[in-house]
Order: sequence, then C-alpha cells, then structure tokens
Amino acid sequence: MTQVPDRLTDDEIAEIRRRRPGVRASLACEGMVLTAEEEALFEQFDRERLTADQRRDRILAYVHARKAAKALAAE
Repeated sequence: MTQVPDRLTDDEIAEIRRRRPGVRASLACEGMVLTAEEEALFEQFDRERLTADQRRDRILAYVHARKAAKALAAE
C-alpha cells in the first residue's frame, strides 16, 4: 500500500505557484477576486507544504469560522 505524503515537495509547490495566476484569472472571470487575507492563507499553505486534502480542510475551517463570526456579529 502506498503511503500518502503529509507534505508537498519543492516541485509540487513550484507547480502550484506556477498555476496560481491562471486560477486567479479563472476566478476573476466568474467575478470572484481573492482578498489579501485569502491570498495570505494560500501563501501559508505553500510555506507549510500542505497537501490538497490538508488545504481543503483548512479552507473549510476558514469558511466555517468566517460564517460563525458573521453570525455572532449579527446577534
């Protein structure tokens, strides 16, 4: 059984960074622009060499935390 790596390699991080401008352009076509806070989050993912699954989990936690904060502020 193949073990899933818990951190990305230099080459994998480089590929993610190479594709990022295209992803930004694609999002912009849909009217979605990342905030500075969101951009910083993706940079943090790179520094931590998070895998796709780890990134997904962090993004979901980030979205849930923002929704919870909005709900608290609305009370």
